[in-house]
Amino acid sequence: MASSESALSVVALLLRVKTLLLLVASLIIIATNKIYGPFKDVADPPNFTFRDFYAYRYLLSAAVIGCAYTLLVIPFAAIHVAQGKRVGRTGSTTFLIFTDVVFVILIATGAAAGLGLTVEIQRSVLHDGSDVDTFYRLIDTSCGLMLAAVISMVVTIMISVHSLT
Repeated sequence: MASSESALSVVALLLRVKTLLLLVASLIIIATNKIYGPFKDVADPPNFTFRDFYAYRYLLSAAVIGCAYTLLVIPFAAIHVAQGKRVGRTGSTTFLIFTDVVFVILIATGAAAGLGLTVEIQRSVLHDGSDVDTFYRLIDTSCGLMLAAVISMVVTIMISVHSLT
C-alpha cells in the first residue's frame, strides 16, 4: 500500500510540473502574440495584442494566477515525494483540494473566455492566411494549452482525493 501511495505522489508531482509547463507555454504565446494594423506603410502602425480584448486579458490573468499557484504548490508535492508523508494533516490536504478546484475553475473559465471570443471573431473574419488568421490560431493554441493544464490539474485532484480515502 505504501508503494502505491508513493507512486501516486510522484505522479501528482509530475502532473503539477506538467501543469506549470503548459501554463507557461500558454502565457508566452498569449503575451507575445501580436499583429500589426492594416496600415503597414504608416510610420507607427497600431498593433493588436491581448490588451485590445477583455476576454484575452482575462485569459492572460488566469494563466499568470495559475502559474503562481502551481509554483506555490509544487514544493509541497516535492516534500511529499521526498519524505513520503504529506505536509500538514488531513485538514490541510482537504484545503489543498478545495484550492485546486477553485484554480481549475479559474483557469478553465479563462481558456473558455478566450476560446469563445476567438470562435466568434473567426466566424466573421475572412480566412485568407493573413496575420490576423495567424493571430487567432495562436490564441486558439494558447487556450488549448490552458485546457490541457486543466485536465492535468483535474487528474491531480483525483489523485489527491483518492489518497484521502
